Amino acid sequence: MRIINVMAASLDGKIAGHHLESDQERRDYGFTNKADQDFVRHQLTMADAVVTGANSLRASQGAWQVVNHKGRLATWVVLTRSGLDPDLRFWTQTEVDKWIVTPDPNLVIPAGARNRLIVTPPAVNPAILVAKDLKDAGFERVLLFGGGHVNRMFYDAGLVDELCLTLCPLMLGTPDASSLLAPPLSHPVFFRLETSNRSGDLLFLNYTVHKAPQM
Repeated sequence: MRIINVMAASLDGKIAGHHLESDQERRDYGFTNKADQDFVRHQLTMADAVVTGANSLRASQGAWQVVNHKGRLATWVVLTRSGLDPDLRFWTQTEVDKWIVTPDPNLVIPAGARNRLIVTPPAVNPAILVAKDLKDAGFERVLLFGGGHVNRMFYDAGLVDELCLTLCPLMLGTPDASSLLAPPLSHPVFFRLETSNRSGDLLFLNYTVHKAPQM
């Protein structure tokens, strides 16, 4: 199984200007454009699953419904501490398999054949359990959509194989801006640049994560 972190970031390493910034707001001030949206859709055509955080999902209101090369929609895995609002558009996307991952044993999610609740032990990095469940389900290619706290969990566990980064031509500099990776990270992560492509003022960078050889 391969996990690919797909993110768009400003020149100062921010992925959103404020809490719950919508996709429309990001487009309005040039954080993303059609080329970036097309790039994400292309990634989804090759993906079996998408992992994201609750805030990232709240900002977009729902899953991207893109049919993959297997003729299916990706399974969406959402990590959350407090759950998701029952009136979120995400719950009306009945063709999307939804895994809700939480440390809260009392969390209740809407009933549905495609809705699965996964409760994680509080002392365990949820990313490790999520990755195991995804692998056991036979998924081969998983996209990691952030936000920063979710990204950190997966990098901390050494689970990320690639970073597809869209570098956007702006600096945010706002005190409540969200970072590509929320500190602290327990160890440095090193990357190797594989490809770079330009579309207008956007730069698309593809890195592989340099991992120490297994002993």
